[in-house]
Formats: sequence, structure tokens, C-alpha cells
Amino acid sequence: MSEIANRWSAAVFACLALVGGCSHSGGDGFNPIDLVVPSFSDDDLRQIGMDADREIQQQVEIIYDPIVSGYLNELGQTLASQIAPQPFIYRFRVIKAKDLNAFALPGGYIYIHSETLMRVGSVDELAGILGHEIAHVQARHFSRREAKSALPGLVARAISMGAAVAAKEPGIAVAGEGVNVALKIGFTREFEAEADHLGAIWVTRAGYDSVALTHFLDKIIRTTEGFPDYLPPYLATHPFPEDRIHAIEAEAETLNPKPVSDPELAAALPRVQARLALLLETGRTNLNLGVPEPSDPRIEAVIQRAEEIAESGDRDRALLLLARIDQLERADPRVPFMIGELLYESERYDEAAASYLRATQLDTSRALVFFKLGLAFKEAGQSHRAVYAFEQAVLRTAEASELRKRSEWEIFKLTFVPIEASGFLDTSDSDAIDAAEAAAEAEIAEDAEPATVWEFSTGTSQIAWWARLGSKFRQYADQFTVRWIAPSGEISKQKRALKRSAELIVSALDFDDERVATEGRWTLELVLEDDVIDRQIIAIRRQTEAQLEPL
Repeated sequence: MSEIANRWSAAVFACLALVGGCSHSGGDGFNPIDLVVPSFSDDDLRQIGMDADREIQQQVEIIYDPIVSGYLNELGQTLASQIAPQPFIYRFRVIKAKDLNAFALPGGYIYIHSETLMRVGSVDELAGILGHEIAHVQARHFSRREAKSALPGLVARAISMGAAVAAKEPGIAVAGEGVNVALKIGFTREFEAEADHLGAIWVTRAGYDSVALTHFLDKIIRTTEGFPDYLPPYLATHPFPEDRIHAIEAEAETLNPKPVSDPELAAALPRVQARLALLLETGRTNLNLGVPEPSDPRIEAVIQRAEEIAESGDRDRALLLLARIDQLERADPRVPFMIGELLYESERYDEAAASYLRATQLDTSRALVFFKLGLAFKEAGQSHRAVYAFEQAVLRTAEASELRKRSEWEIFKLTFVPIEASGFLDTSDSDAIDAAEAAAEAEIAEDAEPATVWEFSTGTSQIAWWARLGSKFRQYADQFTVRWIAPSGEISKQKRALKRSAELIVSALDFDDERVATEGRWTLELVLEDDVIDRQIIAIRRQTEAQLEPL
């Protein structure tokens, strides 16, 4: 893609030995975690989790079939969406293994054994398992447990896992032992209780029955009956199952009932389990049953005609033609893919994502379709789903391919925070750059809550913007361009941002006589090699008129 993307794709998956650096409520929108001062930044946790995850994937077999993994991702993202603010992009992986087990890594990486997914009796039960693991991540149990110098050892343990298992089938050996056991992932009884507590709240918010987790714990207990010396991997890091069952049941009685959960996820579980069973039986990690030839010979001609119509500029007519043929032949993935392309070009991103998604379900082998799905999710503001789609694209591309580099770059941008803090200010009567730098230093020093709405009067002759870059983006501080876009859509100014320090960049916009009267919503875009990294909105309004509608 670009020199920056190439450099990042080479570095992001290298294992780095990083050094240095609940109150009870079920109310909507409240994040019930009393966080301690963390030893690690969230970017540290994201990087540690990413590095360890890459090593784990080299040691065990991951089921990446998009029907199975996509189902787990949809349920997991539904639970994660109940948490605000949400600092992590969650990934949900299915490990091919015969033990009942599930665990989490820092930064949002959740793993569940295939046997666990096969044995859950309901979507509520599965939601309880995922909610508990999400809680370990969200409550920063890893950084609260470990000394600052010890947590990076998680990556080292992941690297060395292969040396501790049989040479011929390391994945099976590691999974049998329990990856969480091999990595020495274990929490105190207090942390397990907190994860049960928080998980129950988020599961309930999403409309699922939090008591269902006790059914999974019952199954684990039953696996030990008759085998007194056998300790399942899940019990090795999740102690006291009997006590937890009583606590979860008591907790559920205090939670407010929530709306009914998505019925489609409940209905799809048996189909997902049947597909997983076929994958396990055939020894596969991905199942592509092949794309049948169109049953009607007219389809190819219609697709070609739709392409010609779209190229002439009449997308709506092309979409109508494709919609008709899609009803005639529902098994040809080219039709929903092309519909997705036209919808994306029309900036109808949610609809485009739905069409791309159906194309991936018809043919699971196409990396490009997953990449386009990721772009559509990203533009629709669904970053968590976008990362999943980009990861699926990576799995289907050669290591040195351009599409893989582009996918990895998108994953990086969505995983790590580009801007930690930013702000606008009226600099009509002062030096814009100096004032912006002073405002940034003052707000950062006070750790002030950032404003969410920025409004200025038409009498303003100059506006300055400042931004404190996230730790992973500071290496590009002298390469960012700032684009100021007028309400009409015209680019008023596009110029390289001024780098004021290793982490601070600033930009200013001067209004000439014509634009002083320009009212409405202005857009600021932070651009890196024609790639929009961040987008913010400000409003210009007349002093004598009513305030604009909320941004």
C-alpha cells in the first residue's frame, strides 16, 4: 500500500519484549469498574495481547471459518457494546481442542475451545462465558495482577510454548494442556468474583440470562466425576466453581431485567454447532463448500449489463437490476458483491456491509471481499466488526501480498488510538500556534475531560486545532496532513500539520472575508498518505441566531 503500511506490517507482528511502561450497578451506560492506577497504558496492553496472540496462533489450530468465528464475533461484540467507554477492540477465537475451556489475554483477545462451543446448551450460556472473559480484559486484571516488569513475560511464555510440547503436533499438545495454563494465566478469587459480577451485568444488559453461566460450570464439575486426579484447564485458572455458582445465582436476583436479546443469534447456534462438528470431523479450520454455477444462463449477461449501467453513472438503475437477479439466483456470490460495491460507492455503508457479508457467506475463500467488508464496516462506524473482517482477509492472503499489507495497516489503525486528546480554540487575537500549544499543554497537564462539541461565531477570524497523538502514531508526527473542509464540501485548506513535540501537532485555519460569513459544520480530517486517520467536526454560527442542532 504505502511505505508506512509496509513498515508497519513488518513491525506490528514482531514480538516485542515491552519494558516499563466495582461498584454495583446494572444501569444502562454506566461502566461499573473502579479502576486502579494502571501499571501499563492501554496501548501497552493492546501490544502485549497482539504479540501473544500471534504466537498462540502459531502453536494451536484456530477455527477461522467465517460462519463459526463470525457467529462468535457477533455475540461477543454485542456484549462488548454494552460497555462505555470501550478502549479495546475485542477479538474472539475458537481453538480446536477437546477440553471445556475459555480464557482471555490483555487488550481484548478472547479464546474459547471448540469443545466448549459444541457443548453449550444455549446462546445465554455462551454469552455468560464470553461476558466473564470480557470482564477480565475490561477490568485490567492482567496489569493489576502483575508487576510492571512482569507482564511482558506473557509474550515470552507464548514464544516458548512450542519448546514445551511434542515436536510433531504442538497445537494439539498445547491445547490439551490448556493454553491458559501454559501461559500461567490465572487470577485471584477476588478477580474471578469481579469478572463474574461485571460479566453478569453486561450479559443482562444485552438481554441474556446471566444465570446460564452456571450451567457451563455444572458441566465442568461433571467432567471431573470419576476422575479425581483430572483437573480441566478451565478449573486450573477459574477456581471454586461451586461457590461461583451460588454467587452468580445471587447476583442475578439483583439485576434489572433487560430487553429480549437478538432471536437470530439464538436460532443460529444449532447451525453453527453443526458446521463446527463438520469442520472437526473433516480436520479443517475453514469450510468452503464451493460456489455452484448459476442455475440460469442469463445471470452472467445481466451482471455484465449492470456493470455497464453503473459505469454510465446510473447506480440506482444498476442496483435495481442486480436486486432482481439476486432474487432469481441467491447462490451466486458475485451478485451481492457487486451490489455491495455500488452501495459503497454511494456511501450507503451499512447496506454495503450487509451485501458484502452475504457474499462472504456464499464463498468464504475471497480475501478481497473480506477486505471490502472491513472498509464498509469501518465507514459505518463499526470498528470492532471491521477488524474481524480485515483479519479474515489477512488469513486468506500471501504474506508478502499488497492486500495483506493493506489489511494489517487497517487493523493497526483501528486497534491503537491515533489521538489521545485534542481541542479547538479561537485564536483571532493571538498567535495561533503558540496558543494551541499552550492550550494543549494545559489540558494534558490537568487531564481535563475533552469537549465533544466545538462551536464558534462568524466573527472568528482564526481557529487553531491541537492534538496529542497516541503512542503508536507518534512515529508519524511529522508526516500528518490536516484538511479543513467547508460546509459546502470544498477543501478550504490542506497543509502538513506542525509538529511541536514528539506527541503534539497543531494546525490553524484563517478565514478570509468571504468565508467569515460561511456558517455550518466544518470538518477537520487528519490524513496520513491520503488515508483519513481521524475526523472531527466544528460549527460556525451567527452570534445573533439560535444555536445549531447538536453535533
